[in-house]
Amino acid sequence: MTQAKVGIFFVVNGDLVLDTVLLEQGELYGDTVGFSGHYDYWEALAPQNSTEQLFKNHAYDYFPRGRVVYFKKSNSLRLYADRCLKKADIEKVAVTFQLPAYRLARDEHYQCSRCNQGFVDI
Repeated sequence: MTQAKVGIFFVVNGDLVLDTVLLEQGELYGDTVGFSGHYDYWEALAPQNSTEQLFKNHAYDYFPRGRVVYFKKSNSLRLYADRCLKKADIEKVAVTFQLPAYRLARDEHYQCSRCNQGFVDI
């Protein structure tokens, strides 16, 4: 699992915007290893291309998002993802994060503007 990455991602019109590190460089949090935060990343991002500019033109939680976390006790990776992401989006994340195996998980925390009934854009 040495090439696997942990971190966060957003899917912006089919393109990935992400913040990752190799698993070995991740941040220990209890029994898990992860990296970065969605809001902090969004706030600090200086757009370098049109996808990142579109991303910054909306609230940080406007686009579908998720994260990859490593669980030490079970020696496993979990890919948390917004429910509206398509199988192709999930597969793109898995390939980009170089995940040899993972468990897909849903969490109400990861809801984009389409999934969150109370969403208000900036």
